[in-house]
Amino acid sequence: MTLISLNTAAQLAGVSKRTLWRRIAASTLSASRSADPQGRTLLSLADIAKDIGLTLDGEVIAAILGADTGLARDQLELALIFLEAGLPDKALPWLRLAVKQGDADAMLILGETQLEGRGADTKADLIWIRRSAIAGHPLALAIMEALPGQLTRQECPGV
Repeated sequence: MTLISLNTAAQLAGVSKRTLWRRIAASTLSASRSADPQGRTLLSLADIAKDIGLTLDGEVIAAILGADTGLARDQLELALIFLEAGLPDKALPWLRLAVKQGDADAMLILGETQLEGRGADTKADLIWIRRSAIAGHPLALAIMEALPGQLTRQECPGV
């Protein structure tokens, strides 16, 4: 049985933690009797599978488990899987988690995803692409150089 944290389960299912606690209290969802080393409540991934919107193959499960442990690359991978499946609302929180850890790829993809009409503030979206360029992402730098007055190569140390 594959176990994930309550927080990850809520994020994957697109519901609040409170909703999951209500399901546990109503016995429609069960929590593991043991917590993980961090003291987090654990749920079976299979129990929320129908709420995720993805086929849970090996690649998806591996990304979920890595994202659950807080690995930025797996959070980004999971976001990309959701984007590929046409589920941008479920992708954005995972992108934001990877961005918080300084992942330049995630910054670029977050900015691009939001610019494609999924965000409300074009200026803020460009900031993510700019931060990605400053962090050394070559594609982000090329995008920013193509936009007049946005960013020059000299502003990006190490690129």
